[in-house]
Amino acid sequence: MFIKSLHLHNFLFFQINIFRKFFFSLSVNNVFSMSLFQGRVNPVNVTPPIQAVDQDRNIQPPSDRPGILYSILIGKPASYAEYFSLNQTTAELQLLKPISREQYQHLDLVIKAEQDNGHPLPAFANLHIEVLDENNQAPYFQVATYHGFISESALLGTTISSSANLSTPLTIIALDNDIEETKDPMVRISLDNYNSIFAVTPSGIARYLTLLRPVDHEEQPSYAFTMTASDGVQESSPVTVNITVIDANDNTPTFPNVSYNVNVYTDMHPGNTILQLSAVDADEGPNGLVSYKILAGDQGHFTINDYTGRITVLPGVNLTMGRSYALTVRASDNGPASQRRSSITTVYIEVLPPNNQSPPRFPQLIYSLEVSEAMRTGATLLNIQATDRERDLITYTILRGDPNSIFEVSQTSGLLLLAKSLDRELTDHYTLTVTASDGKPDGTSTATVNIMVTDVNDNDPEFGLLLPLNLTVQEEEANAFVGQVKVRPVTTGFVSIINVTRSFDLFRKSLINAEIRITHPKCFGHYDSLTQALDPDLDANITYRIRTEEARELFAVNSLTGELRVLHSLDFEKLLPNGTTWNFVVEAVDGGSGKMPPGLASVTVTVVYLFSVLSFFVIFQGTAASRVHYKVDLEQFPYSTSIFDVEENSGNVLTRVNLNEEPNTKFSLAVIAYDDGEPVKFNKTLVEITVLQPSIIPVFTQEEYRFSPVSENAPVGTIAGVILAAAINQTIVYSIIDGNEGEFIVNNITGVISTAKPLDYESNSSYVLRVEADSMRVVSSNLRAPSKSNTAKVFIDVQDENDHPPEFTKPFYLGGVAEDAKTFTSVLQVQAMDKDTGNYSAMLYRLIIPPTTDGKDGFVIEPFTGVIKTAIMYRNMRRSYFKFDVVATDDYGVGLSSSAQVVVSVVNQLDMQVVVSNVPPTVVEQNKDQILERYVQDQIPGAKVVVESIGSRRFGEGYEQEDYSKSDLMIYAIDPLTNRALSRQELFKFLDGKLLDINKEFQPYLGRGGRILEIRTPDVVESVKKAVQSVGYTEGALLALAVIIIMCCIPAILIVIITYRQFIFYEAFHIPPVGRNDK
Repeated sequence: MFIKSLHLHNFLFFQINIFRKFFFSLSVNNVFSMSLFQGRVNPVNVTPPIQAVDQDRNIQPPSDRPGILYSILIGKPASYAEYFSLNQTTAELQLLKPISREQYQHLDLVIKAEQDNGHPLPAFANLHIEVLDENNQAPYFQVATYHGFISESALLGTTISSSANLSTPLTIIALDNDIEETKDPMVRISLDNYNSIFAVTPSGIARYLTLLRPVDHEEQPSYAFTMTASDGVQESSPVTVNITVIDANDNTPTFPNVSYNVNVYTDMHPGNTILQLSAVDADEGPNGLVSYKILAGDQGHFTINDYTGRITVLPGVNLTMGRSYALTVRASDNGPASQRRSSITTVYIEVLPPNNQSPPRFPQLIYSLEVSEAMRTGATLLNIQATDRERDLITYTILRGDPNSIFEVSQTSGLLLLAKSLDRELTDHYTLTVTASDGKPDGTSTATVNIMVTDVNDNDPEFGLLLPLNLTVQEEEANAFVGQVKVRPVTTGFVSIINVTRSFDLFRKSLINAEIRITHPKCFGHYDSLTQALDPDLDANITYRIRTEEARELFAVNSLTGELRVLHSLDFEKLLPNGTTWNFVVEAVDGGSGKMPPGLASVTVTVVYLFSVLSFFVIFQGTAASRVHYKVDLEQFPYSTSIFDVEENSGNVLTRVNLNEEPNTKFSLAVIAYDDGEPVKFNKTLVEITVLQPSIIPVFTQEEYRFSPVSENAPVGTIAGVILAAAINQTIVYSIIDGNEGEFIVNNITGVISTAKPLDYESNSSYVLRVEADSMRVVSSNLRAPSKSNTAKVFIDVQDENDHPPEFTKPFYLGGVAEDAKTFTSVLQVQAMDKDTGNYSAMLYRLIIPPTTDGKDGFVIEPFTGVIKTAIMYRNMRRSYFKFDVVATDDYGVGLSSSAQVVVSVVNQLDMQVVVSNVPPTVVEQNKDQILERYVQDQIPGAKVVVESIGSRRFGEGYEQEDYSKSDLMIYAIDPLTNRALSRQELFKFLDGKLLDINKEFQPYLGRGGRILEIRTPDVVESVKKAVQSVGYTEGALLALAVIIIMCCIPAILIVIITYRQFIFYEAFHIPPVGRNDK
């Protein structure tokens, strides 16, 4: 009797993937999936079907073969029976009710198959059921509102932070109940606004917001938008995102004005406000908090409040009237020290008399204007409005210069008006003295108004009818000039008005007498006299001619000028019988209208005889006779010679003693001039000296003048300022006597100082000129009346302009970066200098990097410091290099630019050497790279030595021990020809061969006894060498083990092959295996 056995194929593993509620998938052995449509849920179609095979297949007849019963033995979870049942005979799996994936993600059942003949002989199989998700749940965010922070100076791609200190990123988590929480829900998160500024990372359970475009706190301090998550079918409820832009120090404090002018009074008390400065910084917080400081010019007399900008007088200071100050005030923000920004302004302070004691001030002391005599009455001629420091009411009056009340001035406005008609022929100019008074004692100021009356043609020329005009002529002169009849205008006007001629010409002399002196028998054509006719009109067109025909034989008159000349030579002796006097009439015709009668004048010409002829001689320079000396006559005016003297060679008259004479006292001095000739010739002249009043000496209104700065780009002729001196009834002449190298000129009449040639701030930023004022009387006499009051100082500052582009300290920068360098590691620092000052020398740096295939730049630069930092990782990039340009733009990025080239080579420790010294790391810091670099450059010109790190000395097996009293300096060098690092061996050769010389140069920095001990290979390289050696031993052991395994496996493989062939043979001939007994 054979014992039956029942086998469920090799305890096959079934997996059913159930689509919750309706859809299932079942697998045997391997995972097979299936889709169940509505109406076909039960029975579950399992492929391959659940089936147990009875090994007793040879029982005859077949009807005696036992049946197989199927059942679920156990399951997990325990409530599996609520969801599944198994048909006992068909093994069909039935789903009793839908399964919620949120409740169960998978079920495990054990299926039992047994015979129904009382001898079960059961078999078992595991059935694993996975409950798959159905997309019926919408995604959701873990929080309803997100709040992020970003600095306005953040670079593109920066992650939004969850805190104001920017330490942790803002994490956005969107989940989907259809997917496990530990898996990426693969939802798409979208923004309803600002998609061009912010973006969400596309995958992961945790998502992050990144920056796509720069933000500016001053333009928009915050952003608010909503965010939704979608799985393609369902969409989440929107959540709110608020992004706060944190202010960065990217704005400079600015003053409203480049300079300020303020007046202070000698009676001001300490603490009184002189000026309230206010600089505006668009930043917020400490970056926008402005503090003030006086840098220069206060001379210990003024102070400024650091935070309010209020300038006051210091306690114990007595202000002196007339003194001036120029304060340089700086306004700086309170940002980090490396990012702090500032600007400056200049405050010009002038000390005035005590308050309520200064009279009104006219803008200028002298006014000049021209007025046509045809000007209508009531017309406004000039505005001479004065200003009062105390803003008192000012009253204007004409003090003198207008006896006929031709003019009037408005008492309140200061407008000068024409009250009556003008007549230039009566008065051609007026000098008015106008006063401005504030009604207080000593509260009156005056100004002078010079009015020139210009002519219109409203008069006709007129001679005195037939009045005799006497002229004389010398004998023996032909074509000699006898006299002139001429009409000459009485004033010099700039504006001429053509008018109808209405009156006669009038000769300046109705009776003209002229004498012609005979000085030589053969001279003729002698000019002797002028005969002039007067026409009050400025545009008179006068023509002269001799009306008496007999006189035309001897005399002629120039038709335009009126000059009389003799036509023939005259002999006094021959003329005696007939007389030596001629009388004739000259007429003057006005061509202005052509209708007026001519003017007539009687001319008398008398011929006279001279008995002697004056002789003269010429002295040639360089001879003894041409050397002239001077001395005073001590006997003629002894008192004058005790006070005055004359220089022997120059002839300058000097004072011997200090004058203490009354004003207007006159002194006479006899000066003798004599030569060195043989015989000595001499001559004497009389010099009259007048003692002037002090008021005649001009007095400057200020001892020091400080003008607004003049731009160095100002064209030649730009006005720098005006100086002013005052003197009673004097015309003042100004001059520059010191401090000028041709840069400035002064108008000697108006006192206007202007540029004479281009200025350069970098060559000379300021000038101090000494100016002098003298009266015209003194200047015209070639004299000087030096005094303290007629000189003053003029301070002129040159305003810097952005006329110089930046210049990099090097045209080419070479640097290196290690493969394992972290992002934003400093690589090198570039620096550009600018000859300009202030903001014109403040740099903004940027990089110009060629585009890469991945679109990522390898480096970034700090815009204000020029520090170049890494922007990517450089793994496996050794021996490669990056080449790009750096651009520096002054005036914080809006001015002039220049560029330099930068090359950064990628290295690792295989390119480095370690310099070991017996001093601590802090001591080695100074001049470390420059000293080493020089010895490398001796072999490779232009090579760059880069210090990778400085640390304590490492020693021992595996370099695990540290000695903090010594240091390891890890360096590498870059070849400028290849832009790659020198090999470690070359660097060792260059340095180790010069170790003695390097120690000598390091000695001042390493201290006594300090020296470099050795140059060795980095720790990592040594570890790699040892690892290579150990790897060689390991490889041999592994190879031997592999051979042993193969030798052991060969017999097992042969046994399996033989057994499998026997099985095939038995199956083919239905021969039961040996040892099996079936009935």
